[in-house]
Amino acid sequence: MARIVRPMRKDADGLPLVGTKGRCLGVRPTGPYADVDLKPPGDVNGDVICNDKGLSVVRDWRKLPGHLIPEHLDDGQNGASGKGMEVYVHGNGTGPFAQGPFAQGLEMILKQGSADAGVIRPVVTVRLARYQADLQGTRPGWVVNQS
Repeated sequence: MARIVRPMRKDADGLPLVGTKGRCLGVRPTGPYADVDLKPPGDVNGDVICNDKGLSVVRDWRKLPGHLIPEHLDDGQNGASGKGMEVYVHGNGTGPFAQGPFAQGLEMILKQGSADAGVIRPVVTVRLARYQADLQGTRPGWVVNQS
C-alpha cells in the first residue's frame, strides 16, 4: 500500500477529526478554499465532479508550510504551528506515493506537475454526502506516524 500522509486535527479517540474545515478528514465544499467542484455550482446537495480536486495528501509532511505541520514537531526552522494536529499516514503504508485505488469508491491522483502531492477523489461523480461518507469510512485506517 502506498504511503499517503495528511496532517489533521486529532479527535478525542486519537483518530482524525471528521469535518468540512481544513485540517479535518473531509472536504470543504464551498467558499474560497473549496476542495471540490460541485454540480450545480455551490449546491451542497449536489454532485462532486470527478476531476483533479479532492482531499489533499502528500508524500512527506516535512515539505509542507509551517501552518500545516503540527506544532509539537517544530524544529526551530520549519515554522510548525498546527495546533491540535498530528501527522497521519493511511494504513501505515510503506509503498511508493503513486496514483491508484485508495478505498471503496476513492482513488488517489497526483496533483498536476507534482510527484509529492495528490488528492483523494471519488472514482466517479457522486453526491457530496456520499463522498464525505466514503472519506469518513477511511478514518480507522489513519494512524499517527511522524516518520
